[in-house]
Amino acid sequence: MSWFSRKHTDEIAKERLKLILVQDRSLLSPSVLNELKEDILKVINRYVEVGESDISIDIRRETHKTILEAVVPVKGVKKS
Repeated sequence: MSWFSRKHTDEIAKERLKLILVQDRSLLSPSVLNELKEDILKVINRYVEVGESDISIDIRRETHKTILEAVVPVKGVKKS
Protein backbone atom coordinates (compact mmCIF):
# COMPACT_ATOMS: atom_id res chain seq x y z
CA MET A 1 0.00 0.00 0.00
CA SER A 2 1.37 3.40 -0.97
CA TRP A 3 1.60 6.21 1.60
CA PHE A 4 0.79 8.68 -1.15
CA SER A 5 -2.27 7.04 -2.63
CA ARG A 6 -4.45 9.10 -4.96
CA LYS A 7 -7.62 8.43 -2.97
CA HIS A 8 -6.11 9.85 0.21
CA THR A 9 -5.03 13.12 -1.42
CA ASP A 10 -8.42 13.41 -3.14
CA GLU A 11 -10.18 13.11 0.21
CA ILE A 12 -7.95 15.76 1.76
CA ALA A 13 -8.59 18.16 -1.12
CA LYS A 14 -12.33 17.54 -0.88
CA GLU A 15 -12.35 18.30 2.86
CA ARG A 16 -10.34 21.48 2.33
CA LEU A 17 -12.73 22.62 -0.38
CA LYS A 18 -15.72 21.95 1.88
CA LEU A 19 -14.11 24.01 4.64
CA ILE A 20 -13.46 26.91 2.26
CA LEU A 21 -17.04 26.82 0.97
CA VAL A 22 -18.49 26.73 4.48
CA GLN A 23 -16.25 29.59 5.54
CA ASP A 24 -17.34 31.69 2.56
CA ARG A 25 -20.99 31.00 3.30
CA SER A 26 -20.85 31.67 7.02
CA LEU A 27 -18.19 34.38 7.29
CA LEU A 28 -16.61 32.37 10.12
CA SER A 29 -12.90 31.71 10.30
CA PRO A 30 -11.67 28.15 9.72
CA SER A 31 -10.54 27.90 13.33
CA VAL A 32 -14.00 28.89 14.61
CA LEU A 33 -15.63 26.34 12.28
CA ASN A 34 -13.25 23.66 13.53
CA GLU A 35 -14.03 24.56 17.17
CA LEU A 36 -17.75 24.44 16.37
CA LYS A 37 -17.41 20.95 14.88
CA GLU A 38 -15.40 19.75 17.89
CA ASP A 39 -17.95 21.18 20.34
CA ILE A 40 -20.84 19.56 18.50
CA LEU A 41 -19.00 16.21 18.57
CA LYS A 42 -18.27 16.50 22.31
CA VAL A 43 -21.94 17.00 23.11
CA ILE A 44 -23.16 14.23 20.80
CA ASN A 45 -20.46 11.85 22.10
CA ARG A 46 -21.93 12.09 25.61
CA TYR A 47 -24.95 10.11 24.42
CA VAL A 48 -24.02 8.09 21.34
CA GLU A 49 -21.02 6.60 19.56
CA VAL A 50 -20.45 8.35 16.26
CA GLY A 51 -18.53 7.69 13.05
CA GLU A 52 -16.29 10.76 13.23
CA SER A 53 -14.73 10.23 9.81
CA ASP A 54 -18.12 10.47 8.09
CA ILE A 55 -19.39 13.65 9.76
CA SER A 56 -20.53 16.46 7.51
CA ILE A 57 -21.28 19.97 8.77
CA ASP A 58 -22.71 22.52 6.36
CA ILE A 59 -23.61 26.14 6.91
CA ARG A 60 -25.66 27.88 4.25
CA ARG A 61 -27.64 31.05 3.91
CA GLU A 62 -31.20 31.37 2.78
CA THR A 63 -33.22 34.53 2.34
CA HIS A 64 -33.40 35.72 5.93
CA LYS A 65 -31.64 32.98 7.87
CA THR A 66 -28.50 30.92 8.18
CA ILE A 67 -28.89 27.15 8.41
CA LEU A 68 -26.46 24.80 10.15
CA GLU A 69 -26.86 21.20 9.05
CA ALA A 70 -24.88 18.39 10.67
CA VAL A 71 -24.96 14.82 9.39
CA VAL A 72 -23.54 12.56 12.10
CA PRO A 73 -23.59 8.78 11.56
CA VAL A 74 -24.53 7.05 14.84
CA LYS A 75 -22.77 3.73 15.51
CA GLY A 76 -24.56 2.99 18.76
CA VAL A 77 -26.09 4.35 21.94
CA LYS A 78 -23.91 4.68 25.04
CA LYS A 79 -25.17 3.02 28.17
CA SER A 80 -25.48 5.34 31.15
